[in-house]
This record gives sequence, C-alpha cells and structure tokens, in this order.
Amino acid sequence: MTAKQARAFLLKPESYCSVDLPPYFTFAKILTAVSKELLGKSLASLSSNPRDHEGVNYSMLSNKDGRHAWRPFQLIHPALYVGLVEQITKAANWKVVRDRFKEFQKPTNFKCLSIPLQASPRGIDKAAQILNWWLGIEQHSIELALEFNYVFHADINDCYADIYTHSIAWALHTKAAAKARKTDKSLIGNIVDSHIQDMRHGQTNGIPQGCVLMDVIAELVLGNADLALSDRLRAANITEFQVLRYRDDYRIFVQNPQIGEVVLKTLTEVLIDLGLKLNTGKTTGSLQVVTSSIKADKRAWLRGCRDNQNLQKHLLIIHAHGVDFPNAGSLNVALTQFHERLTKTKRIQNPRVLISIAVDIAYSSPRTFPVCAAIISKLLSALESKDERVDVIKKIYRKLSQLPNTGHMEVWLQRISYSFEPKLAYEEQLCKLVMGKSVDVWNNSWITSTKLKAALDPSQIVNEPKLRALKPVIKPNEIKLFANWMY
Repeated sequence: MTAKQARAFLLKPESYCSVDLPPYFTFAKILTAVSKELLGKSLASLSSNPRDHEGVNYSMLSNKDGRHAWRPFQLIHPALYVGLVEQITKAANWKVVRDRFKEFQKPTNFKCLSIPLQASPRGIDKAAQILNWWLGIEQHSIELALEFNYVFHADINDCYADIYTHSIAWALHTKAAAKARKTDKSLIGNIVDSHIQDMRHGQTNGIPQGCVLMDVIAELVLGNADLALSDRLRAANITEFQVLRYRDDYRIFVQNPQIGEVVLKTLTEVLIDLGLKLNTGKTTGSLQVVTSSIKADKRAWLRGCRDNQNLQKHLLIIHAHGVDFPNAGSLNVALTQFHERLTKTKRIQNPRVLISIAVDIAYSSPRTFPVCAAIISKLLSALESKDERVDVIKKIYRKLSQLPNTGHMEVWLQRISYSFEPKLAYEEQLCKLVMGKSVDVWNNSWITSTKLKAALDPSQIVNEPKLRALKPVIKPNEIKLFANWMY
C-alpha cells in the first residue's frame, strides 16, 4: 500500500474495531468527524496530556474460558487512534515502515502469514485474513511434510499484554539507532511509543488489542524478532529448518528434533531480550507432521459422526465437542453449519431444550457467543408468545451473569432481546448506548477543544436506522465470515 492507501485502510471502521459486534454498531461517523477536526492540526494543541488520565481507551471485557480468564478488547480513544494513523501514514514515516517489513521478509526460511490484509472490494478483511491462515499455515504445513520429518509448535504467552513499547522503536530503527535517538520526538518509532503510552496512562508494557493498527505494530515487533532469530541461527550455521509464524504462534519444521530444540532455545533468548516469553505449556513437538499440522479439535471434529441427525442430536454432538475442545475454531464452524441448517427448518421441536443446550455451549466457550446468539434468535421464534420469549431471555441473562467479564456477551444478548424487549437493562456501556442513555465511552477530560469533544459524541456509534430495521432472527450472512470448505 501507498501511504494514502494505508491511511484509508486503517481509518475504515472495521480496521478500527476488529471485535465482532452486531451490525448496528458502526464507528464510521465518529472516525470521520474526528479526522475532520484533526486535519492540519496537532492533537497537542487541542488537549492536555492524555497519559495523565486513566480510562482514556474503552475496555470491553470478554470471558475466555467460561471461568476466570478474560481478555480486554479495547476501543482506542478515536482522537489518539486517528492521530497515530496520521503520523504513521505520513509519506516519509510510511516508507520507514514498509522498508522495515521488507527487511523482515528477507530470510527465506521464515514466513509470516499474519500481516493484515485488505480484501477485494466486495470481500471482508477478516475473512481474507482467515483464508490466508488456512492456505499459508495449515495447508502449507501439510505440504512441508514432504521436506521435514519433525515439527515443533510454540506460542508467546500474553503477547500483546507484554510487548514493551520501547521495542517498537527498536523494531523500526534497530535497537542501537533507537537508543541513540531516544529523545528524538520526530522519530516515528518514538512517536508510536509515545502514542501508545498516552493510551495506557503512561505504561510502557502492553499494547491495546482489538484493532488492525495494533496488529501492524505487533507485527513490527515480532518481525524484528524473526530477523534476530534468523541472524543468530545463521551465525550458528543452522540452516536446515523452516518457520511459519502467525502472530504469536510458531511452527518450526526440522529434520532433526535436536535442531528444533536449538531453534526453540534461541527463540526463547530472542524473546527474553524483548520482554516476551514462550508459553511452555503449549510448546510441543511431533514426528507426525501432517497430523499435527491440523489442530486437534479439527481432527476430532472431522472424525465425528454428524450426518443425518435430528436437530437435538446434532446440537448435542456439537456440545460434546465443545466439552472436549472449548473455544475451538472448529466449534465455531460446527455451530455455523448448524445455524444454517436451523435457518432452513420449518418446524422446530422442543425449542426450549435446544436453547438450553446452545446457552451451555456459549457458557463454556464464550468465543462462540455471536453464532450461539444467532441460533438462539431462531429458536426463540419457535416459542408461542412474546412473554415466553422475554422470560427465556431473562433466564439466559441470569445464567450468563454468573460468569465474570461478560461485556461482549451482553452486546450479543441485547441483539437477540431488543426486538422483544428493547428496554431490557444490561450493564455493558455499549448496551446502554443502544437504549438511548448518555454514556461516556471514552475519558475525554483531557480534550480541551469544544469542537473535538463534540466530534467524539458516542451516540454516533449506534446506527439508528439499522437498529430500527432489526429483525428478531439473525440471518447467516450477519455472522458468517468464511467458507465451511476450509473445515
């Protein structure tokens, strides 16, 4: 991309927020309004120091495991987001970024498949990214079984939360050059570092998660790690290997497992220098290259019997798979296929039983909640009265309220309850916006410009025409991202 193309791509609403939300949430208006106010101006001239204030970004919590693990998705303060995009996509700065990525791609035995992609005009960026993973990671891993007899799998523990912001400048300019110019405020690496600290109350550990811009920044740090690993292995005369990386997940292909151990040890040393570490619990090795190239949950699902079952047996088979592989990608795909079947079904028996099974799947695998919400919306339509539907929705809410950190779940539960009971109360702030309440999504107390504050009006996030046109039953095209043939 040129600098102009990159700016347009990063300012798209779906690039700003990569979290799955119902279609009536849109960030187009607020990004356009903020861009207009910042045009030709410095953010510093319109504000005080944002890092002196807590809660500048908005965190929406998502439960990871149905228990006590959680992940904070962040909606970066639009003024800071737009300001950082404008800085990165200045022609000279964008050239530095592009040139650096070219350096990362030079080692022939390293391949990164997670650099963000733009889909064709009618496509979806996230779907293009998933397809790239399938072709470049799973399919290429199977192909590499022709050349290598052993594969190691490893990933970085809490990657985004542990990225050291100063390492961004190291990645862009080399560590020596960045340290020599650490006070140079014109250096793009320092500008990025400073902006992220502004978003996080001055913290130098961790970057926000939930937007394409931060994925690009993470790729800079991880690409620099790839380059350092390549240099160290070449200096040790180790050349018989191939590394495939998708963000913080590594697949290391070797002929000799002892060489693989050396590569892992060297990778560990490189990551330690950057303040990162491998997740030892997920580091594995296998002689079965083809078998281990396909995730265990997907292998299990492919072996399972799913055909010619009635609806309840079909959903119970998926439920059993979810018990064995909670939050798995194959679970999402299985549920998507079930939803497509359910959508075409004219007569549904025992809908309350099916709702209970679907809710229990979502309870143990929160990642599946968008598709489970779609399934529940169809099953609710099979109930006899509005009162019965509202009663069931309240029971679902009470059950899910037992989980900690369920903001993302509440957003989707509101999607299916809104048509029946639009005033049903939820704790999640985005849900309150849908109900027409005045909510401070971001902390704007550091903004001194009246016009910029007006541009940051959070009510613009909810598309009222789409909300009014909402159908009670979620259709497959509202949640489906990728083709089932990949599974």
